[in-house]
Amino acid sequence: MGRMKCLALALLIGAAVSPLAAGQQPPHCAQVLFCLFNQEAAANDPAGIHKYSEGLIGLIVPQEAETIDTKPLADRLAQAEQMARAGRGRLVAEADVVRAFNELMAMIGAPSSLRADETSMRKFREHAVSIKAFPALLSAYRNGTNCNPGEAVFLFYLLMSEDGVLHEGNLDSAQTLTQMDSRRNGAEGGAVAHIAKGPDAQWLLFLHSRNHNRKATVTLFNNLAGVLGF
Repeated sequence: MGRMKCLALALLIGAAVSPLAAGQQPPHCAQVLFCLFNQEAAANDPAGIHKYSEGLIGLIVPQEAETIDTKPLADRLAQAEQMARAGRGRLVAEADVVRAFNELMAMIGAPSSLRADETSMRKFREHAVSIKAFPALLSAYRNGTNCNPGEAVFLFYLLMSEDGVLHEGNLDSAQTLTQMDSRRNGAEGGAVAHIAKGPDAQWLLFLHSRNHNRKATVTLFNNLAGVLGF
């Protein structure tokens, strides 16, 4: 399973679930993962938050895991996101996002080299604040070392995509691309490729989902959701 295939599917999911938002974003925004989900995260109505949550769950559940019903996960994430925004639900610590990734890697038998650390996570989110990047999606400027549940899922996806290492340069590249004139759309593929490199973590998750029964796979994602705050 190629990483680019997963990312292309994610972009299609995002475009499909937010046709109205797409008309309000830069002409090439749907080609940049951060920009697309920043638009989704800006929704503040229940339906919009649910669509945002559906797109996020689509990022982290392997498309080949056809036995997984993602609707309950999306429903739970949407509820957690709404409650957190209203001040009635818990935020997710950066440390918990890192723990979710590391625990999942251990559960699926990934090598010890595929692990994340809190320092990298902190620097990544602080950099987003310093360059004022994607403020609806990345909330360190208002939440400090805590995240909204949806943001936690997105950060988990980035850890999966980057084999546990968050690259601040991806934020710079994505931020630059969203500000480009639409005539320069041809450069956008480079940013997508830069975000999506190396097959290890996602490939191992796919293999684990394929090689285990439905109950085991559902339990795996339910445990993951619990750590990520929903």
